[in-house]
Amino acid sequence: MSNKSIPCNDTASNDDLSPLAECGGNHKPETSQPQSSPPDPFSAANLGRMKLSQDFAAMAAVKPVITSVAVRKPAKHEFVRVRPGAEWRFETGCFVDKDTREVYLVTPELWSAMPGDVTPTGLVVAVSRNSPIPFLWPLTLPSSDGRPNRWHESGIEAARLAESQWLRSVADMSAGCYVPFVAAAKLAEPEWPADLTMNDLMRLAFQGRLIEDHSHPCLRRLRGEI
Repeated sequence: MSNKSIPCNDTASNDDLSPLAECGGNHKPETSQPQSSPPDPFSAANLGRMKLSQDFAAMAAVKPVITSVAVRKPAKHEFVRVRPGAEWRFETGCFVDKDTREVYLVTPELWSAMPGDVTPTGLVVAVSRNSPIPFLWPLTLPSSDGRPNRWHESGIEAARLAESQWLRSVADMSAGCYVPFVAAAKLAEPEWPADLTMNDLMRLAFQGRLIEDHSHPCLRRLRGEI
């Protein structure tokens, strides 16, 4: 018998050949690697590490950096508290720009240069239930002529009540005064910033809003120069 190799039968039908085999070849069929599935974020292990720990409050606590303090009256629907203590109030002369509603601190040397425009003002430290950032609540003090003013008196009384309870102060036009509405629920006591003094709050409130010389733009506008 001849040892000659048998040639490949070119006429063999495709049905007789494996689709992955070649004539005279020794190739193994390729096998596809299984695709690894992405990690399950809701597996027991992943969910376990998302559980709140006992020190969550300490981990999540943040402290606001106070860089500016507003000088304003409380809004109509805003519950506020006033910080008690004489060290948290400051009586001075202020000027209110009617166009911008900005409140300016005026040095005593210029009060006489602004007749009728400087108002005796009591500034008290207040905080809103909506924000931890304190603000200065300007209260118009009684005039030197002794004439009563219900708006001014009721505003001062509302601020006094706010030292011990949350309230909102609403202007009642028909009564001609502010009416305080005390919160019905027992709300938590406010947290006052421990690292800020009244001097610090005054500086943050009136930086860029201090009238201390005759060339100040507010004075120049009052004189009709600009």
